[in-house]
Amino acid sequence: MMIRDWTFTFTNLQLSALSTISYAFDFLFYSTVLTLSATLGRTLPPRYHEFLLYDISLRFTYFPENAITIPVWLLVLISAGLPLLQFLTFAIILPLPIKRRLWDFFAGSLCLLGAMATQLLATVLLKNITGLPRPDFIDRCEPMYQNIPVNRLSHVGICTQPDWALVQEGFRTFPSGHLSTVFTGMTITSLNVAARLQTFDSRNNSFKVFLTLFPIFLAAFVASTRVSDNRHFLRDIIAGSILGTFVGASFYFQYHPSIFNLPNAGRSFPPRRFGIQAFFQNVGGFWGLDGSIDRLLDDHAVEQLSSEQLGEPIRVQNISDNIDAVNRLL
Repeated sequence: MMIRDWTFTFTNLQLSALSTISYAFDFLFYSTVLTLSATLGRTLPPRYHEFLLYDISLRFTYFPENAITIPVWLLVLISAGLPLLQFLTFAIILPLPIKRRLWDFFAGSLCLLGAMATQLLATVLLKNITGLPRPDFIDRCEPMYQNIPVNRLSHVGICTQPDWALVQEGFRTFPSGHLSTVFTGMTITSLNVAARLQTFDSRNNSFKVFLTLFPIFLAAFVASTRVSDNRHFLRDIIAGSILGTFVGASFYFQYHPSIFNLPNAGRSFPPRRFGIQAFFQNVGGFWGLDGSIDRLLDDHAVEQLSSEQLGEPIRVQNISDNIDAVNRLL
């Protein structure tokens, strides 16, 4: 049974109820996953992997959080602040209708929120399941050396560090959370810049290429600091980078067409529309904003269908008329 759409008015603006509910659900779902993931990251204890006390790769110096190159607050500023800033900048400077500007900023923000929530959940689960020690683990642990055989594996019970949270964090090296986070944000930023600037228009504009690649260079810089700050091994860096890039690209293309679709110029997909699958071989459609797109029942198309199938002309002047006419056609 197909659910029929209806409209409501918000600040003198008619909106589709089903479309609004679907995007509200997206926002609430992503926010819940993000909050849950952040909570689990702090409260869920890791699996305490065994280690060799005299393993030289685990005996690097521990630097406190206020002494590392990219603390968490700066990571958030880079990974979330910069993508939001570029979405806002393009929404302001590009000569597009106000509805399209607002929609593109909303779609970009929702894309970023969903990507961050997904990568954080995956990272937190992987970190706690693997429970691998960091390069600075021995310095965190402050182990007892008495009666510890040189060639026997040790466990967390030999640690004398009074700050247990510091010890637990020492077992969360794989994958790098900094890298999964920053590559998620920078991948979305790079793709959007490439689409907006039409970087791949075959005109060989080197400055556009630089702006497109700059977010990736910034993410690579963050990666290098995680090694120099003794927080991660190379395997952690690679895994976090791949995870962030995959999640960022996946979510970007959920909300935006291909960056090689040059006439689109980086505009996001228009709002999804429900209840019109029957007109497009059971594939969902969209509400129109501007530009050409498939699976779109604009007012003119609805008037034409009504005339052909109902045998009577129908005048469609707003969203409510459009939905009422489509409901009659179903």
